Amino acid sequence: MSIRNVIIKASALFIFILINPLSVYAGEFQCSIKNVLKLSDTGSFATHGWSANYLNREFTVERETGKVIMTTALKVRLSNFDRDHSPQLLSSGDNDDVFKAITVFEKKGQYALLQINKTIEGNPRPFFYHTGIDMILTGVCADKP
Repeated sequence: MSIRNVIIKASALFIFILINPLSVYAGEFQCSIKNVLKLSDTGSFATHGWSANYLNREFTVERETGKVIMTTALKVRLSNFDRDHSPQLLSSGDNDDVFKAITVFEKKGQYALLQINKTIEGNPRPFFYHTGIDMILTGVCADKP
C-alpha cells in the first residue's frame, strides 16, 4: 500500500469521525415547561401565581455544566448560576441515566435543583426543576440538535 493511499484512508477516517462523533448524546437539552407549581401551606402542589408567564416557555440546559441558558421566559427567575455560583453536576445523564444538577446560593439561602429523568422510550425526558425562587417547574426535555 502506497503512502498516498494510507494518507487518503486516514483522511477519510478523520472526516468520518468528525461527521459522526462517537458520543451519541447532544451537548444540550431543550426543555419545555408544562406546569408551574408551588408548595401550598397544606403540603400539596398548587398552581403558582406566575404560571401564565411560564407555561409553554422553553429553556436550554448545558449538559456539560448543568447551566440553564437561553430561556424564552424571565431569565433571572430561571437561572441556576450567577457570577459567584455554578451548578454542581450530580449525574450527567449519560447512558440514558438521570441528569441532576444543584446550585447552592449560600448568601441568599437558596438553591436550584434540576432533574431530567431517563425514559424507556427515548426522548422526550420528563424534568423537575425547583428554581432558586421556589417555583417548581415540570415538563419535558429533548436532546437539542
